[in-house]
Formats: sequence, C-alpha cells, structure tokens
Amino acid sequence: MSTEVLEDRVVDLGYPTKEDTSDPPDEKVQDLVSVPAPPPAEVAAVEEEKGAAIEANKFITLNLVLPQSTESIKVTIGTHDHIHELRQMASERPDSSYKTCFTLNHRGKVLDEFATVNTVPGLDDGETVKCVAEQYSLREARLHLKRVRSIIQHDVQINAQNGVDNLSLTFASVVAGRDVEEDITKGVKEDHGGNLDTNPPEYLFGNSAPLSALYPEQPTPPPECVQSIGYSGWNPPPGNRKMLGDLFYLQVKTLEGNTVHLTATPSGFYVNKTTEGGKFDPTPAEPPCKGYTLVDTLKQVSNLFNKNFVIVQKQCGKRNPYEVIPTPYPTFTWCKPVTEHTFDTLRAEEAYVPTSTSDEMSLGMMSSRDWNEELQSARELPQTNPHEKIVRDRTIFRVTCDFVAMAIKGAQAVVDGNIPPLNGADDRKSRMYLWNNIFFSLGFDMKDHYVDYGGDAAAYAAIAGDLRGIRLYQTLDSEGLHTLGTVIVDYRGYRVVGQSIISGILSRDQEQSIIYGSIDNGKTVNSNEKFRTVLTESSKRLHLREHSVVSGTSEEHSLITSYDCKGIVGNDGRHYLIDLFRSFAPDIFALGVPLKNFDSTEEEGEVKAALFTCPTTRHKLATLRAELTEAFAFYRYILFTQNMSAKFIKAKGEREGKKEDVKEGGQLEIQSKEQKEESESDNDSGCSVESPATPPATETTTPFTETDAKEILKEIKSSGTAKHFGSVTNDEFDLRYNPDIYTGIGSRDTPEEARRDQQIVQDMAMFLSDTVIVKLVYDLKTMTQRPLDAIQLRDIMHDRGINMRYLGSITKALEENSEKNHNYAICLSAMVTRGAKQAFKQYIIDIPGQQIAGATAHFLNCLVNGQDRQKSTSGENSPPAATTGGRKKNRNKKGKVAVREPGNAWSGTNARSIHNTICEVVKSKYDFSLETSEDGLIKMPLGGLQMTRLVCKAVGIQLMLRDYTENPRFAESDVMNMFPISKHSDPRANNTTKLKDLAEDRLNNGYLAESHDLITEALNTMLQVYGPLHTDIESSHKHLAHISYLFGRIGQAISHQKQALLASERVNGIDHHETIYGYVYLALFSHNLAQTGVALRLMYRAKYLLQLVFGPDHLEQAAFDINIGLMLMGKGDSKNSLRFLESALKLHKKFHGTSSVQVAMCNTLVARALARNADFREAMKYQKHAYEVYCEKYGEEDKRTKECSTFLQTLTGKAVELQKWLQNKEKMVPNMIVSEVMPDSSISEILTTVNGIPATPTKISAAISAADKIAAVQKPVEEVTTKIDDIKLNGDGEALD
Repeated sequence: MSTEVLEDRVVDLGYPTKEDTSDPPDEKVQDLVSVPAPPPAEVAAVEEEKGAAIEANKFITLNLVLPQSTESIKVTIGTHDHIHELRQMASERPDSSYKTCFTLNHRGKVLDEFATVNTVPGLDDGETVKCVAEQYSLREARLHLKRVRSIIQHDVQINAQNGVDNLSLTFASVVAGRDVEEDITKGVKEDHGGNLDTNPPEYLFGNSAPLSALYPEQPTPPPECVQSIGYSGWNPPPGNRKMLGDLFYLQVKTLEGNTVHLTATPSGFYVNKTTEGGKFDPTPAEPPCKGYTLVDTLKQVSNLFNKNFVIVQKQCGKRNPYEVIPTPYPTFTWCKPVTEHTFDTLRAEEAYVPTSTSDEMSLGMMSSRDWNEELQSARELPQTNPHEKIVRDRTIFRVTCDFVAMAIKGAQAVVDGNIPPLNGADDRKSRMYLWNNIFFSLGFDMKDHYVDYGGDAAAYAAIAGDLRGIRLYQTLDSEGLHTLGTVIVDYRGYRVVGQSIISGILSRDQEQSIIYGSIDNGKTVNSNEKFRTVLTESSKRLHLREHSVVSGTSEEHSLITSYDCKGIVGNDGRHYLIDLFRSFAPDIFALGVPLKNFDSTEEEGEVKAALFTCPTTRHKLATLRAELTEAFAFYRYILFTQNMSAKFIKAKGEREGKKEDVKEGGQLEIQSKEQKEESESDNDSGCSVESPATPPATETTTPFTETDAKEILKEIKSSGTAKHFGSVTNDEFDLRYNPDIYTGIGSRDTPEEARRDQQIVQDMAMFLSDTVIVKLVYDLKTMTQRPLDAIQLRDIMHDRGINMRYLGSITKALEENSEKNHNYAICLSAMVTRGAKQAFKQYIIDIPGQQIAGATAHFLNCLVNGQDRQKSTSGENSPPAATTGGRKKNRNKKGKVAVREPGNAWSGTNARSIHNTICEVVKSKYDFSLETSEDGLIKMPLGGLQMTRLVCKAVGIQLMLRDYTENPRFAESDVMNMFPISKHSDPRANNTTKLKDLAEDRLNNGYLAESHDLITEALNTMLQVYGPLHTDIESSHKHLAHISYLFGRIGQAISHQKQALLASERVNGIDHHETIYGYVYLALFSHNLAQTGVALRLMYRAKYLLQLVFGPDHLEQAAFDINIGLMLMGKGDSKNSLRFLESALKLHKKFHGTSSVQVAMCNTLVARALARNADFREAMKYQKHAYEVYCEKYGEEDKRTKECSTFLQTLTGKAVELQKWLQNKEKMVPNMIVSEVMPDSSISEILTTVNGIPATPTKISAAISAADKIAAVQKPVEEVTTKIDDIKLNGDGEALD
C-alpha cells in the first residue's frame, strides 16, 4: 500500500498527516493527545477521594532509638503506614543493618508490627519508639546468620544476574560516574566533566556493538571479611545441649587462617572449645569470646574482620536502596558474565533445606499457605474509605507477588522432573501436578477437551485467552465474582499453567461442580440465577449480550458469557468463573468467516473488502483484544452523540419554525406521514447532516422550552437511533455483542438478533482493519512511530488493540521503499523471532537435561549464521556429536566403566530444517513469505547479535557475556542457563489509576500545577501499594520529571528521572526501550544543570543500547547523535562533535532524502561545528544547502529561512576575514571567536527543541506531547477516535474511504 493511499485514508479518518505534525499548532497537538474528559461526577468523586486521602494520611516525626544503642534518629512515617516500616528504617542504617532480633517498644509496650501507626494509642508526633533486643529463637538466629552472610559475601550482583530473590541489574549509577543529586544537595553547579572519562568509545562509530560493554566496569568490590562461614558438621545439638540452650553450631575460617567453632544461643554467639578434627566440646572457650550478634563475636576473633567490616559498612551505606530492593516479579537478563563459583555451605543449605517447618519451599507437596483463600480473602477486604482501599490493594498485590514467585518455582520443578505427577501412568502431556497448594498442568490438550477446536493449538491459545479473561475480570473487580490465581510459565519448551485450587474441588467430580456453562462442548449446558445476577454488572462493562443457547439435549438456556465459560461454587460458598478464553469478541478474519453485506436484505451483492486481514488460525478460539472492543464502543458512542446532536438541532429549528407559522398564519402546518418518514430517513443518514442555523429570536417566536427538548429527545430515541449504532436499547447507548455468535452452538435468538450480532462483530473487525491498523501503518510508514525493537512493536500493537497475527499484512504494507524504513526490518524481526520461538519449542522439548546446552548452542548457530556445528570460544572445535552418542563404553582414568550418555537427539537437525520450519510458521501465522537465499536460509532483517538477543529473550536462553563476532558462533560453554518466562495478572491500585487519568486530563488542558499535585498524590499511594519498584512507579516518576523540568526545577527533574531510570532497569531490564529513553532524559536534564560530563556518559550508554538492540541504522540514532554532538560542542570537543553530527546527517539523508527539512537542520548543525573549528569554507557548503532547502520549503520570507541566511552571511564574513589574514600575513590575528556564531546558551535550546521539550512551558499539552513523542511512548488506543469531529460519514454512520 503506497504512502499516498494511506495518507488519503488517514485524512478521511480525520487524523493529521505527517506534514501537519511536523510543526503542529497548539490546537492540533492538543487534539492528538487528548482523551475524553471524565464525567463531572467522576471528577468530583476523585477530587473528594483525593482530599480525603490527603487529610486522613498525615505524616508524623518520631524518635527511633536504634537496637543496642542509646542513639536516636528522627524518622517520618505516615499514620496509615505499618509499624513494620520502622523496623525497615532501622535495618537500612549501616551501623544497625546486621541487628535483626529486636522488638519495637513504645512506652514500655511491645508494638504489633502489622498494625498501622494510627491504631497505636499515644503514638503521636515527637514520640519515642525504642528497638529493644530480644532473645534468639532458632528461626531468629538463622535469619540473623542469613542477614550477616548477605552483608559480608557481596553476592548481590551475582544474585541479580541470576534473578535470585527477585534481584535484578542496574547500572545507572556506574554509568553516570558521579551522583548529580549529591552535587545539587551541596549546591555545586559547575561542570565536573573533567573528572570523568567523557571520550566517546570507538565502537559507537562502528556497525556492531561489543556485548561486553553491556556490563560497565564495576567499582572495586569491598574486601572479604572471612574465608568461609557455615554450619558445623556437629549439628544438630544433642538433647542435653538443647536443654542448655544451644541452637546450632557454626564453623568459621578467618582471614588469618584460623578455624573457630561458634555456638548460637538465645543470648547470643560465643566461641566454643571444639577444634578442627578434634573433640566436640560446645562449652565456652577460654578466655571467653562472646557477643550478642555474630558480628560482635567475629570482631573479637579476627582483627582483619573488624577492619574490613567497617569498610563494608561504609560501602553499603553509599549504595542506592533502589539497587538492592527486590522487585515484585523476577527479572532475568539474557546474558551474564562468567563468575567464580565459590564454596559456601550456607548457600547450599538455603538451596536445599527449609528454614522452618512452615517455609514455602518445604520438601513436601503441600505447604501451610492456602493461596486461593489468601487471594479471595484479600479481594473481599472492605474498601469504604481511602485507607481501606490502600490496605486492600496492597494485600492483593503482595499475595499475588508471592503466588507468582511460588508458581514459577513450581513450574520449573515440574519441567525438571522434581515433582511427582498425580497421574504418573498417563502420557507425559496429560500429567497433572500438585505442589504447595498450586495445581500445575501442561499446555496440551490433555483429555481431548479441545479436539473440536484445534487440539493442542487450541489448548495453547485457550491458556493465553483464559489469562487475558482473568485480567479483564480482575480489573472490573465485581463484587461476588471470583477468578483463580493463574500463572503461565514457558520453560524449556513447555508451557506450564499454575493455578490456585478452589476449595473442595479436588474431592468431587468436575461434572458435579459445574453449575453454569458447559463442560462437554455444548452437549449439556447449565445456567444459574446467582451467576446471572453477579454477571449482570460485568456484562455491561464488557459489552456482553445475554443470549440464548440450545444444548445437545435441545434444552434452552440463557447465558451472559460464552457457553465455554464455566461457573463453580466452591465449598467456601464463593462463585468462581473459569475458562475465560472466550471473554472477547470473535475475530472473523482469523476464523475464516466471509464478510456479509448487511445493507441488503438478501445479504448478497458486492461486499467491501477489508484493507488489512490475517490468515485463518489453526484453532477456532481467535478473539479480538479488549482494547479494541473499548475503542470501538467509544467510537460508536461518539458517532451516536453526534447523530443525536444533529437531529436535535434540526428538529429544534423545525419546531421553532412551526411555532412561528402559528403566530403569523394562525394555523400549524403539519407534515404528512410520508414527509415525516422521509425527513426521519434523511436524519438517519448520519451526523454529516449540516446543522441549520437557529433562526434569530423575534417578537413573534415562541421560546424553546425544556418540555420541547424532552419531546424531541423522546422522538429521536423512539426512531431507533441508538440501535442503528449497535446499542441493544433505545433509552441509552449500550453496545453489546454475542460471544457465542460464531461458536456453532445452537440458539433460539430471532433472525434479527442473529443478524445484529453478526453485524456488530463484523463492524468491529472492519474498524480494526480500516481504521486502527490504517493509522498504525501510516505512523510506521512515515516513521512518526519509531519502535526500537520487536518488543516495543508488540507493546504498541497491543496498546492499540491489534493482535499480533495482523503483523504479516502490516509488514506487506511497509514493503514499498523498505530500505528507507527501519520499521520494516523491525516487523520482519518480530515475525522471525516468533517463528524461531515456535521452532525452538518443538526442537528442545524432548532434549535430555544433560544435552540442553549443546542443543541450544547448535540451534543458535543454525539460526543466526547458518552453521550446523559449534565452535568453542578458544577457537578449538568441540568434540563431535558422535563422541557422546557412540556405542563405545567410556572409561575414566581409573579404568571404571562410566554411564553411557544418550545419543544426541538434535544431531540430525541442520540450519536448513530450522529455517524451513520458521518460514512455514511465519507463512501459516502471518501469511508472509520470508526472503531466503539460494541455500534456503532466511535473510535476517537484523544483525546476528540483535537477532540472538530477541530469540534469547523470547525463549529464555541466558548466554555468556563475551564479545561475539558479527555472525556469532556459539559453543556449549556459551549457554549459561535457561530462565522461565512468566505471564500473570498484575493487580493495579484502582484509585491511583483514576488520579493518573485525571492528572493527564488536567495536563492536556494546561493545568500544570494541578497535574503535578495529582500525579504526586497517585505516586504516594502507589508507593504504599507496590513499593518503590513497579512500572506505574516508573511512569509516574518520568511524568513528574517532565513537569518539574517545565517548571524550571531541574534538580527535582533529575531526582525523579533518576528514580524512573533505576526502576526501569530493575523492572523492565537493562536493555529495554524504556530504559534507553530513561538514559536520554536523564542526560538532557543533567546537561541543563551544566553536568556535561555526566550527560555525555549517559548519552553514550543510550546510543550503545540502541546499537545493541537494533543496530546503527535507526532514525533515533540520529537524534542521539545530535544530542551527543551538541554536548561535545559545548564542551569544546569539536572534532568528536563533528563525527556525531555527520553521522546524524547521514542517517537523515538515508531516511528523509537530501531535500528534507531534517537534513537541512543537520547541515546547519554541521556548519556550526565546522565554524567552531574555524573551517568556514566547508561550513558555508553545508549552510548553503540548508538555505536552499528552507527557501524551497518555506520561501525566502520565512523566519527560518532568514535565520539561515543570516548565519550564512556570518560564515561568509568570517571566511573572508580569515582569507585576508592568510594572504596579507597581518600581525593582528583576526577575531575567530565563534561564540557569536553559536553561543553556548543556544545549545541547550537546540537540545530541548530536537528532543521535543521546549525551554519554556508556553503550552503544557504541546510540551508533554512532544516529550512523549521522542520517547515513542504509545498513546492509548482511544487515539483512533480523537478527531471524530472531522470524520466523514456515509449514510450508515460509517467512515468513508
């Protein structure tokens, strides 16, 4: 599809074209980002809720006395915070971080740490809370040992690389080189770039980026405190020693080389008389060496421990808390460096032995936590006031996080074979598992439930659809309706589903449990009045129509959901909905349903073809996304209101005209029935009817009364206007669809109802094809939307309500001039990655555990470089595959027969077979033919390292961090691990969502201060619910950073942006697109504060990450190059500045052509850089080209053209002045100072302009729109209906082509 055709379609839909958005007036920017304002009542409710929350949650200052100390510190805590927060504050202090066994006392009474501050009598502002040391129990002593070990072992970075304990990586502080916030606090404003290495790495100018640079060089780690520490072999204490208080025994080897044995007791730790290899004697040694904490005891034992522990404490105190706080969900990295595996008995003990009998990782199949009861009880908590809502949301979120973590561990154990199945005699694909009160099953059609829908393909799709349905119903949060906790885990080729267990479900047959829906594909159907009642509210918000279904026994039932959705009443009396995969509208394109002509009564004739479609899926469960349904409903609602307005205005004018006739002629002219029907038919033609001007009021005109208005509205409603736009009633607009319309189940709905159901679903699909996808394709083709990689492209499509199966048709539309559009390569990489994901699952699923590394390396070699054999990193060939699978018995050095390894199941797989599989998958799923070479290998759209990254992140492969070649070759040793990829529900704080929506509305209307207050209040609430690390926290900090920058509060902007960047690295990943833009924003804000050195290092990191995820030929690289070039220019490094600016110029020429405005701007910047080098003649060439482009685009009288001409004249004068000096050899050196050519102050202005952030907030909505545009942040899917006023309609209210 050509750009011209797309542009015409976009103009018809009312969207601004590329030319319109290049320099948009404020009104268009406002329309582009505007979302419908919430109703006044809802705004008032949110405002009232916000005020109540602010008034209720006050902050007080307390004096906190640290454990084992008389020192007190002042802490600030909210009255609705838990007492446990005080313990956390004490633990964050370096001098008390290792003190764990204490209680919090107030006025001599022990405080309940799970209570809130406002529930403690007398705990007011200025009160004192003491940390009182208590005696150790076995559990407390082991927790204390674990805490001490975590401080002295320095394994935070290693655990982050492996995703242990929900730790993840962050390099923002290391990349920056210094703490800008600390400089702001100290009032330091001068640039410290001279103290940092700001020379650009040479690889930034190449075509490939070294993978090793992904992990910046870390500062020197703190010194070791002990050689080893662990449990002694004398554990557990004998009975007589237990009676004396012994808890356990430790064995410590100090840095001096001494081995000491310690005894843990309720009163502390002491060195005993046990010797290495000697007699067991747990009595205190002579002289006594005892301390309350383990650290106090070790300080007496080892002088080196005492010295080094002080250094460790200082370094821990400097660490940003964001770097060590666990994330809500695990975040894994696709590559990591090789680290030395040290001897650590404590680590081994923690991995295999439970810390207590109630620990979740107990070796038994069941634990003490009833996940379903916890999840449902949390949702049943009261929410009558803001405080209760926060407590409820926090409880739901934390229980969900614990459940997800446990389900992921269980799923890995299932695949690894560490959990025995409940039905071990059945086939592997049909086995079920029970572990820690979580039920696990595999993503296959276990008992032929989906045989009529597509078998295993349908089962795989049903699992994902069920999770989307659970997310949807949990978002609605309907009272009395419950869903199961569900986690989907993809690991080693298997899809494992972990679900909470309904109370009593395991003790009865499934057929007896189902009281709503069907369990046998419609042969028998059940309905239930209670389920109908609880689903009534949800059905309106989900746009589901109550419909009739006829079972195989000819019984008619009335259902709201699809008949596949099942209702169960548990022993706890709760009503549960399961199997929610048909909670969305069916996708007729994916189901292969032909389009019908609903304008004709015979449903025959020419049918308008859809612009974008998708191939028919292998299963019959394809549905549209919930975002698309909401956008379509909103779109139809706008058309309905416009049509109503047009009819009302016309009817009002006609009625006023009739009354005037009565006054003047003495009689009322009444229309005939035929004339009235013709008039109504004209009015039904849509909202394109021109509204007649209201006649001016005269003495003879009767005023238009409220009674007249009600009569007109009643007439309009009775004419069927609402139903014409898809509503099921005429009283109000209520769009609904039948989820069972194309399921094949019998129905006794009337033909009119069936016709209407088919039409509304078809209209929904056509809206997706001819409106939503058209706008996306236009944005991608004109590069208004510039995703950085396939992951961001997926997020963009999903946010707009587009299923990924439409990716093939979208890619075909970008084929024209694809070499000038990197979005085409990103679309191709997305399809290849998804094809490789499916090929890898088929390939790896039957590989034995001991061959996974070799098989994975073989697959990557075949995929990326078309090679069928591995090579080791040292260049030596790996042993041939036949050696491990041969029939000869392998003998070890002692001559004993070793166990024979099984043959390599993957040795017969070659590059061509893998590439053929990918091509077949892409053709089947996306109807797209990948381009291949003569030998049948796919021509990869991106570089080898970029494709490797996408595939590793898609299937969960973790590689060794080393510098691979452009076409990497992988060895078995390069595969470090495989990590699980999980999908689950993510509970949100509902009140904060309303606050954020209201803040965005205020921001779009120019109320900057009010928007800042609303976002701040939302952020404070989210911190109480989520903690400091969450995607919503990251977006809120970014939002506040932009507003603070527009306010001129650069320090606050840097603080918020730094927290946003840290949160993005920890939650999203170190190479995520949000992380890349986080570095860019932090660099811009730092540069505005004259921290050029820090800003350059941050920009280098952003450019490197983009080079790693895509390559050098991305349009955003040009913006990054301009940023770096201007910063270097201001720093005085004109040579490197020129290199980056010329790189930006090259990219703009490639993507926009030599006569574009972007190229003219780059020519001007290059000319300024050359002028700073006093190369005026060369600068004149670039500036002359810019002047010619401006003249052609804007004319000689335009402001931009005049500025360009003035600068060209300045360059000419400087060149002449320099030439005269060279010819005459005058003693007086000419004035070559170029600050007047480009003052340093203008560099910041150009930077903010290039990145879309104006220096002054003249129009706040335009500022935020531009800021979000440079970050490629996807607008909500309602964007497709923003400029409805300009949409042209036909007689049926549909958008014209």
